[in-house]
Amino acid sequence: MNRYEQRRERFLQDPEVAEGYREMAAEFQIMQTIEAIRLKQQITEEDLVAQMGKKRDAISRLLTAQDPNPTLETVIELLSALKLTADITFRRAKEGDPPLRITTEPDLTSVEMSAE
Repeated sequence: MNRYEQRRERFLQDPEVAEGYREMAAEFQIMQTIEAIRLKQQITEEDLVAQMGKKRDAISRLLTAQDPNPTLETVIELLSALKLTADITFRRAKEGDPPLRITTEPDLTSVEMSAE
């Protein structure tokens, strides 16, 4: 384990840091999944920008950033522009469950991920 991994593990022992890390991972996972679907549908960033009425650099940054932090409004706009819908189911967490699990229909992308 390198020094970065050792530090990360030490910081993740703090419950607040660990929670923030899980939230950031979930946001990244949402954007990564949306980007995979966009690419599979062969929709260009320019098409997405035109559909959403946003600036290209803002959309590009949102789709490629390591810490995108999208608002719910932005996620909804992206889903609408891509002609997608998302189902959200709340349930009690079991120990070890990630805060978010994303699945996609097979024809959208072969990606199935969970934020850990």
